[in-house]
Amino acid sequence: MKDYLPYLVGTLTGVLVALIISALLTLQGTPQLMLFALLPAIGGAIVERFSQRRSDKS
Repeated sequence: MKDYLPYLVGTLTGVLVALIISALLTLQGTPQLMLFALLPAIGGAIVERFSQRRSDKS
């Protein structure tokens, strides 16, 4: 379970960013769905990748 923590943190960060962008731009419909589909996945992948690189250097 500990291995999933970086991905989970990135995913939650992506959801938070998606919520903020959606609220600021008052997005609805397809753009909002795309935002909520892409940002959590991208955020999780970036944080997980960063975490793996950091652990490889140690």
